[in-house]
Amino acid sequence: MAKNTSMARIPVKWVRDKAKAAYEKADTCWICGTTQDLELHHFHSVTLLLNSWAVKKGYDISTDSGILAVRDEFIAEHHDELYNQVRTLCNKHHVKLHATFGKAPAAGSEARQARWCDRQQAKAQGLETTTSSFFSEFT
Repeated sequence: MAKNTSMARIPVKWVRDKAKAAYEKADTCWICGTTQDLELHHFHSVTLLLNSWAVKKGYDISTDSGILAVRDEFIAEHHDELYNQVRTLCNKHHVKLHATFGKAPAAGSEARQARWCDRQQAKAQGLETTTSSFFSEFT
């Protein structure tokens, strides 16, 4: 018998199911360019966004009917975070990012996550120079 069959579905899953249809995942990993095992990484934790938004609005999203009643509003109000502030990463790099920033990266870490992705991309392309090699050019 399946577990949790009598429990309500996790609210963020209702949001992701609805939002997923409009996701524009790239054909390659932002960092290494592979086309295998691609995943979409949100710089903003959708769970944290949803929960803080519901508290601010005074919405009860603890039931399926509660989240279904407000998910379109949430998606509309957080369009940028859901669709633009994302990167397509291969599983390997997605796992590395979460190893660095945690399972649910803290609010406020979005810019650091984006810089991490850009630095990893530069490393993968051989474009990153180290401080020592930079200074060696002038000595």
